Parts: sequence; structure tokens; C-alpha cells
Amino acid sequence: MQQEPRILRHPLASRIFHWSLILGFLPAALSGFVIWWKPEGEDFVNLAMRIHIIGATIFTVASILFTILATDRVVAFIRHISEWTMHDVRWLMVGGGYMHKIVFKKEIPVPPMDKMNSGQKSMGALMLHGGIFLMVSGWLLYAFLPITPREIAYWLGLGHEWIGLLLGVSTLAHIGLGIYNQAEFKSMFGDGTIPLAVAEKHSPLWVERHVEPLVSDDAPQEQALQEQSLG
Repeated sequence: MQQEPRILRHPLASRIFHWSLILGFLPAALSGFVIWWKPEGEDFVNLAMRIHIIGATIFTVASILFTILATDRVVAFIRHISEWTMHDVRWLMVGGGYMHKIVFKKEIPVPPMDKMNSGQKSMGALMLHGGIFLMVSGWLLYAFLPITPREIAYWLGLGHEWIGLLLGVSTLAHIGLGIYNQAEFKSMFGDGTIPLAVAEKHSPLWVERHVEPLVSDDAPQEQALQEQSLG
């Protein structure tokens, strides 16, 4: 029986980094909610703070290592989230059709997307800029608070709280949509591949521009495909 053609969507480095976000950023975000909420019980808040620091450490170290060891993926990521066209505007105007699919159980036409859809680009830009701010402000407030001017510390703390809240809520929505898109979820947390048919449906421009047949002795040109390094 002929296997369904699959293509590599997420290289190993990107998948490892996403696992580090699960182990680092997610605990830091959830514990941050607890610290922001300030429930009764000092011991509980202190435990949340310890989890917050551990998660932040994993998140920071993983981000630095990913930037150094997988610079090509960082460059590709920045390029993807920076490329916006009218297709992206129209995609956002209909919410990618998710409301119709999830609530009304019907699909509507949506503009063709590249490797990342407009929602993923927005989330990526938010995570990039917000994540850098959270790391810098968090370590300044934790390790250098005694020497940080009071007014700067105040604004850093305020920004850390609200940007962290925004990123945390956005991440939970991102996880929900990721689980809803099972093929994408399995790709990121599995072997990195995705069925060609799924890629053609959700990322037709990416398939058209960056995926081409792979010719070999035992794999006919129309049966095997590979992603180009640009993707």
C-alpha cells in the first residue's frame, strides 16, 4: 500500500525549542498568574515564585542556546513573521475561518497562506518581542533590583505583569488552536513531518514555493517530496 506523501515542516531544532517552551515558559506563565492574583497563603505564593524562577531560567537558557545553535531557524522565523501581504489582512478579517469551523461546523474560503498563517505570525511577533522584554525585565527585577532606579523598576514591573498576562493568555489560545489542528500539533511534537495534503490545504503558498519533488531510484518524482532550505 502506497504511503501518503509527507514533508518536513519543523526541523529538530525548532521542535526541541518548542519542548523547552513547554518546560520553561508555560510553568513561568502559569505561576506568574498565581503571583499576579496573589491568593491567600504565603507558602503557596512562595512556591509559585520558585516555580516562576525555575521556568524563567529554562526559558532564558533555551532561548539563548536556540539563537546561538540554530541561527538559521531564528532568521527564517523572523523572515516569516515579517512578511505581510493583503492575504494576511483578509485572513485576519475572517479569523482564518476558525469561528465558522469550530462554532458553526462549516468552512468558508480563506486567503492562501505561506508556511505560517497570519495568526501564527501575530503570535510569533508577540512572543519574540514580549519574550525578550519579559526575560530582560524579569532578571533585572530579580537580580539587580537593589541597583535599579526606583522609577525604572516600577515601569519594568508594571510592563512585566501586563505583557506577561497578555503573553500567557495568548499562549493558552495558541495551545488550544494547536491541539485543534492535530496534524500541526503532531508535527511539532512528533517527527516534524506533515501530510502533503494538509500542507496544500493550509499552506498552499509554502508548498508551491518551497517544496519540490525529490527524485531517487526507488521513489518516483511524483511520490516523494522535500522542503527546500529556505522554508
